[in-house]
Amino acid sequence: MYPLTGGGAVYGVPAMVGHQLAVEELNAKGGIMGRKIESIERDDKMNPAAASSTMKELITQGQGGHRRRRPLLGGWAGHVGSVEAGEGRLHLDHPKTIQMTTDKLHKYVFRTASNTDLEGDTMALLVGKYKLAKLCHLELDYAYGNDLEAGILKAMPKYAPDAKVVLTLKPKLGATDFNPFIPHVMAAGCDGVISGLWGPHFVSWVKQAAPLGFFDKIKWISGGEIASHEIAGELKGEYPDNVIANTYELWYHAQDPSHKEFQAKLAKKLNTQETPQWALLGYIGVHYVAAAMEKAKSTESDKVAAALEGMTIKTPVGALTIDPKTHQANIGQFWGPMVKKPDRAYRMMDPVEYIQPK
Repeated sequence: MYPLTGGGAVYGVPAMVGHQLAVEELNAKGGIMGRKIESIERDDKMNPAAASSTMKELITQGQGGHRRRRPLLGGWAGHVGSVEAGEGRLHLDHPKTIQMTTDKLHKYVFRTASNTDLEGDTMALLVGKYKLAKLCHLELDYAYGNDLEAGILKAMPKYAPDAKVVLTLKPKLGATDFNPFIPHVMAAGCDGVISGLWGPHFVSWVKQAAPLGFFDKIKWISGGEIASHEIAGELKGEYPDNVIANTYELWYHAQDPSHKEFQAKLAKKLNTQETPQWALLGYIGVHYVAAAMEKAKSTESDKVAAALEGMTIKTPVGALTIDPKTHQANIGQFWGPMVKKPDRAYRMMDPVEYIQPK
């Protein structure tokens, strides 16, 4: 289940492509335990009601035993990602809210994406690196935004003890009109914005704020993977200056030797060299489930969950391990400034730093 329509589709559609690529690879090698994989794919619309309805549909399909052994991959926003946890089936999740691996840890739920504490720690580090003094905090008002804010504030004393947050604004998830917020930030005298605006939210902010000179003097430090080609390729020349951002994968930069083969397969499947980052997350999720089933020699949720705890697999960004206590994979992210390139119509990250939790 991925958001295939609406605002979340900018990341959900590529994730589904990566999911499908992994299924194709595994089936070409005989599937899992000698059985071909069937991928049942649905749109959660990044909406809890739609996700719950789709869950019920999937749960009632097929024979009882097979239903209980069918794992779920996907889940995007924190308010969507946990609707499945009580159904007794394995769930590999992508929401970054820290609650899913702390307060709401479930024995069947694992995360192969980053989380808000890890992301917040890096953003606070960057505030200190760029010596920002007055900060405006701009987050979407839902689990990811609220928990990212908490993660940043928790890490600020360590990296930027003298920096002060002078303004905090929280537009609603799905907001498209940021004109009421932009003047507040510009009048606050911030030298930096720390933000988790992602996908279409960041695109809308840029289109409304850049003509006012918003990015001329304000440095924007962002989570939300706005360094991905999904966003850089959409904004092209409108992508502003002074943005330090992150992404899970860069088609033009390798963290591991296996990335070249992965990116070539993805480029062939999508018929473009400039591939999107979220395909990596869908790809890794399928390979994690397959490896755990092979190790457990079973599709039963209890046995596969036990196999996932502490499991290490090779991925296009290097070896990843799931912490047995938190069910969190130690996936890193690429961070850096988005700069103009003379031969490109879009921004690219340069220099690139891959920051991975220890």
